[in-house]
Amino acid sequence: METLSSILASSRNFKGLTRKLQIGSILDVLGESELDDAGILELGDLKIVVSTDGITEDLVKSDPWFAGYYSVLVNVNDILVKGAEPLGYVNVMSCPDHERRLKMAQGIKAGLDKYDLKLLKGHTHPDSSYDAIDAAVIGTARKVARSTTARPGDTLIIAMDLAGSFGVKGWVKCFDSTFNKPKEELKRMTGAIIELIQSGHIHASRDISAPGLLGSLAMLCEASSVGAEIDLEKIPHPERLPLSKWMTSYPAMGFIFAARSDPEGVVDRLRAVGFASEIAGRFTEDQKIIALLGGESGEFIDLAKESVFGLRRR
Repeated sequence: METLSSILASSRNFKGLTRKLQIGSILDVLGESELDDAGILELGDLKIVVSTDGITEDLVKSDPWFAGYYSVLVNVNDILVKGAEPLGYVNVMSCPDHERRLKMAQGIKAGLDKYDLKLLKGHTHPDSSYDAIDAAVIGTARKVARSTTARPGDTLIIAMDLAGSFGVKGWVKCFDSTFNKPKEELKRMTGAIIELIQSGHIHASRDISAPGLLGSLAMLCEASSVGAEIDLEKIPHPERLPLSKWMTSYPAMGFIFAARSDPEGVVDRLRAVGFASEIAGRFTEDQKIIALLGGESGEFIDLAKESVFGLRRR
């Protein structure tokens, strides 16, 4: 039987989280950042929302088609969780092997078709010594939910799409629920998130990405200078998949939300379009992330003393 301490240790030592420590030294050179999962430009009442991500080389080599598809998906998630409608995609594809490049391109095309995105621009390095896909998605919104606006007392809501399957790609543990989902159904699910943010019911958010659920929560909390208390028994997860493995997985559709008004209504709306959604805890003032399981509690991280992003504490 898994213990709380073992679950916290596996999440804390997971590569998807520990590699984020390298961000701090880059920010020392480039300057301050809001530590959000998307950049936001304000043009009058319109918000231009942009996200960029690189797919890990392990994943590209393991499954180039999947890497191409996910170069779209991961950036779409970063855009829509801010409350923006994803519109266009750009990428840089590096690979010396012709057949592998074609598989990457086929995966990208499948992703663009799935999310109704326009290919704005691409660049190819056919003579590189490595395999990589780096991409960005742009969208627009009237109102956004940032990773910097969670406040003590806010309700912590988790939403997951569990209609999928689990697989390992390099060191990345993926749970995909989008490949076989009709695009109309996917549009309803993503549209509900945008609607809840535009209506003001969700005011802070982050998608659950490579650092896993607790790592992604820690990133949101550090950006907002808050802590959180989360009940792991409230986390929606697939049957027969150990909780420790699920906590370090990359769900294709997994999100963390902060809500102040009518959190039950937020959960009901997300469930209505197919998400497994639960109120899983609350945000706190002390900057510690505390996990609960089976009557026990344990500290995942104290952000007053440590930094997920490798920032220097003053």
